[in-house]
Amino acid sequence: MSENILPYFFIVLFIFAIGKTIYYFVEKNKIVETCKLADTVELKNISGTIFTNEGTFKKKYEWCSFDILINDNSIFLFSKGFSVIPFRVINLLFSNSDRKNTRKPTLLREYKISSNQIKLVYYPEYLNARSRTITLHNLNTEQVSLFENLLEGRSRRFY
Repeated sequence: MSENILPYFFIVLFIFAIGKTIYYFVEKNKIVETCKLADTVELKNISGTIFTNEGTFKKKYEWCSFDILINDNSIFLFSKGFSVIPFRVINLLFSNSDRKNTRKPTLLREYKISSNQIKLVYYPEYLNARSRTITLHNLNTEQVSLFENLLEGRSRRFY
């Protein structure tokens, strides 16, 4: 009996993966259409990692790449695994007072800027005071200075 179920399980898993990919592709396009402003900056294929602290013994580390949409009050990070397949949309807000052109935002708590990478720290509601750190790697000096000018005075910088 279980031998007959196994092929169906893989088919359902494959269909779910395709459905999830289509959903996040459509979601990204809707966000770009509705939240993009005249002075919005877009960055494509930025390599990075996501580190999630879910408790004492549970930590998660993901390698992915990001497409980034930067508005004057928030950052949209569209994470992609395997460089093509969209996984999630993360909207980091600089201040709770300005929520225009955002979608399900989470407040950016801390950031750290070094010569070629940026760390963004936030606390998603469902993690119960546990942090998630996004690190953007291999940035050029122009991209680093863009983030430096954007984040200065908008969130807490840690060293």
